[in-house]
Amino acid sequence: MDYYTTLRGSVEYIEKNLKDQIKLDDLAQKAKLSKYHYHRLFHKIVGESVYRYITKRRMAKAAEDLTQTAQPIIDIALNYQYASQESFSRAFMRIYGLTPGKYRKICGGNTSNKVIDLSSYFNRNKITNMAA
Repeated sequence: MDYYTTLRGSVEYIEKNLKDQIKLDDLAQKAKLSKYHYHRLFHKIVGESVYRYITKRRMAKAAEDLTQTAQPIIDIALNYQYASQESFSRAFMRIYGLTPGKYRKICGGNTSNKVIDLSSYFNRNKITNMAA
């Protein structure tokens, strides 16, 4: 099995569905792996858990929305699967060290958030040498 291709497909799926609910069970099923093996493989290759990766990507896209749109913060929070503006603000603060409102004021017009270059996360040598 080509784990590089499998994980690349998963990351592409995650990127396309950041505004939707993403379950580990669904990702593992799409990859045709057990949930445990999928999570272990993802962590080994990407360097962090599936949920941490999804959270970071959602926050990066939310940060983009904050600086590139006038959309209310609550709408951005709901778009990226947060139950409330408060839970979104706490998560945003943990990653960026600022509230979403302050981030928007400081970084408005600065569009430096880009999609992560997947090649930096995948190392074919690790994948081919890893035991199944």
